[in-house]
Amino acid sequence: MAIHNICVFCGANSGLNPNFATKTAELGAYLAENDYQLIYGGGNRGLMGDVAKATLAADGRVIGIIPRFLVDRGLALKSVTTFVETTTMSDRKEKMLHLADAFIVLPGGFGTFEEFMQMLSWSQMDIHQKPIALYNIDGFYDPMVAMMKMATKEGFAPVENLDLFIDGHDLPEIFTGFENYQHILPPKYTN
Repeated sequence: MAIHNICVFCGANSGLNPNFATKTAELGAYLAENDYQLIYGGGNRGLMGDVAKATLAADGRVIGIIPRFLVDRGLALKSVTTFVETTTMSDRKEKMLHLADAFIVLPGGFGTFEEFMQMLSWSQMDIHQKPIALYNIDGFYDPMVAMMKMATKEGFAPVENLDLFIDGHDLPEIFTGFENYQHILPPKYTN
């Protein structure tokens, strides 16, 4: 499957490590320079704002998808290529899933974790077959990856689930992972 639209999940805060913002801006520029359209959560702050602004600054295309209650709080970046308001957070994720060809998960908080886990869970159930990459900047996601490995070791998830996402530490690793990605269902969903 060709990848044209990449959904980026990330924090509405910048985090304490300045490298998070640097790598996020590099990702935005990379998306624009390689003719990928960015789909993101529509926010104007933190890493969310950084990835959108960097993509736009490099003449890229950006779809921002944000629920109305966050627009009402003044948290939207309306100067994107396409601005979409939704009713709920669930509607937002459904729209992102529908439009995206692949997902990149930057550092973030609880909302970012939830978005990653939902897309991963939907992948294991074959609701979608799209590649998902953690952008594991400076090892931010190492504890989460370790927890997922523990879940497989303890019998709560098939070991094949670990192949449903890419643990990427830089952009070449992520995009090579996208090129080589094959969606394979774990055995419990194929019987």
